[in-house]
Amino acid sequence: MSRNNDSGLNQWCGSALRIRRVAAGLTLKDMADSLNSSTSTIARWETEEHPPPADSVKRLSEIFSIDPEDFSRPPRVV
Repeated sequence: MSRNNDSGLNQWCGSALRIRRVAAGLTLKDMADSLNSSTSTIARWETEEHPPPADSVKRLSEIFSIDPEDFSRPPRVV
């Protein structure tokens, strides 16, 4: 996990986004289109190369119906 001041979270866990995106059957392009972003930007978020800005974290939490803090840790697999 990487430190992220732009997202409004103390930590950003890119795998939390990737796992949720794949589980929802969304491609990088689907996600990028939903956020008016590029596939390379989404990929950078997922690999923690660069964390998303706070407004994108808010939008992601709305898309997946989760609390923004849920992106600070990987989802639990049951």
